[in-house]
Amino acid sequence: MSEQNYTHVAFSDDSNHSSKLFRSLCLVSLTNDNYNYLLPALKKILRKSGVLKEFKWSKVRNAKYRFAAEKIIRFIFTHQDKLRIDTIIWNMEDSRHNNVIAIDNEENLVRMYYHLFSCVTGKRWPTINTSWSWYPDIQSSVNWDVLGDCIVNKKHSCLVDIFNPYHNFNQVSIKNINPSKSHDFPFVQVADLFAGIGAYSFGEYSNYEIWEIGNSHQTNLFKSNSTGMTFSPSQEEKFNTIKLLNNMCKNNKLSVAFDSTKGFKSHNPKVFLNFWPYEPQHDMDKAPKRQ
Repeated sequence: MSEQNYTHVAFSDDSNHSSKLFRSLCLVSLTNDNYNYLLPALKKILRKSGVLKEFKWSKVRNAKYRFAAEKIIRFIFTHQDKLRIDTIIWNMEDSRHNNVIAIDNEENLVRMYYHLFSCVTGKRWPTINTSWSWYPDIQSSVNWDVLGDCIVNKKHSCLVDIFNPYHNFNQVSIKNINPSKSHDFPFVQVADLFAGIGAYSFGEYSNYEIWEIGNSHQTNLFKSNSTGMTFSPSQEEKFNTIKLLNNMCKNNKLSVAFDSTKGFKSHNPKVFLNFWPYEPQHDMDKAPKRQ
């Protein structure tokens, strides 16, 4: 990192932004002091898991990466008092996106990033005597020049009468926005994990439900299940990861729904782990069109 003239850091990544029904992005945020404290332990987890380059949710298709995902999840819960993980998820067939011809996905992602970053830094953290350095995954399809200008200047034309204003965001100090390679910043990889889980939990819920029922009375989860359906190794490993996370949310009384909402949804956004399925604000809240 550059000269540390900031008090807080954020790391982000998005998932399924170019395809799939459900798309998401995640912002991991914490104080700079806690970042420096937690980073060595997170690096150790990845190293001992055999993740030599970078962890990605898309790689959770074998036991090695599932074990790595589970270790990261346990690590996050162990240190839940030291960071936040906020994931916003949107449905490409909701009233905001459905019947919009030629959606500008890049601009749509800019809007969602602005929505999430402004809310987290303006509402979930103190704004007085606080300054931020943000490290998003450089591989995102978002236009960083446009988004950076929106964030620094605290405004975006789409926000007028569409998103609820986060007045405290006007007080937020952003020192740096540094699009970065995820393998250089392990907390970007954490953001990738939770962004992936967020979108996948909704997109694959019906299959997960069948898998859960079919395997609920078996000791070996990789045998044929009682429903007669078979699942790919990727589905098996991802479903096991989701099951662990769901159980940990319940055990920690986080008020994170799963079965009732057919995907992860937090009822209390103030807690450290916040899954936020986006709902259109009103009839005029529409995805942008390509010019």
